[in-house]
Amino acid sequence: MTDADLVRAIQAGDQTALETLYQRYLPSIWRYAFSQLSGNAAAAEDVASETFLAAVRQIGRLAPEGGSVGGWLIGIARHKAQDLRRKAARLAAALDQGAADAAAAAETPAAALETAELRACVGRIMDGLDDEERQILEWKYLDDLPVRNIAARLGRTEKAVEAALYRARQTFRAAYERAQRVRR
Repeated sequence: MTDADLVRAIQAGDQTALETLYQRYLPSIWRYAFSQLSGNAAAAEDVASETFLAAVRQIGRLAPEGGSVGGWLIGIARHKAQDLRRKAARLAAALDQGAADAAAAAETPAAALETAELRACVGRIMDGLDDEERQILEWKYLDDLPVRNIAARLGRTEKAVEAALYRARQTFRAAYERAQRVRR
C-alpha cells in the first residue's frame, strides 16, 4: 500500500493500516529523535510515542495526496523533540534557581550541601519512576498542567488521570521516605 492508501484507510478507521504506518515509520522517527536528542534512547522513545500519538489525533485533517507522510511525521517529531528540550531546560533552570535561592538563604555550607543532596535525591527518585508516573508528575508539577489537559494528552478520563496522579504521588512519597531513612 502507498502512504496515500494507508492514510485513506486510517481515516476510514482501519486499525491494520494504522499498524502498518506505525511499523513503516517507527524506525526512522526513532532514529531522527535519537539524533536530535544527543543519543538519549529513552527520550527518543518518548518523542517517537508522542509523535505517533499526535499523528493519530491529526490524521483526519491530513490530505492523503498532500505530500510525504514521512516528512509530516518527521515534522511532528521535530516539534516533540523541541518541546522535550525546552522542558528539560525549564527543569534545569527551575532546579538551578531553587538551588540558588536555597544557597542564598542558607547561612552555612552545610545547608547548601543539604539542598544539593535533596535535589539529587528528587532527581534519582523521578528517574526511578515508571515512564507514565514520571510523565504525569512532570506535566502536573513542572508544566503546571491541569488534570483536564493531562487527560486529553493521554486519551483518558479525568478520573483515570486523577487516580494515576494519586498513585504516582504515593510511589514518589514512598521512595522519598525510603531514601530519607537510608540517609539517616
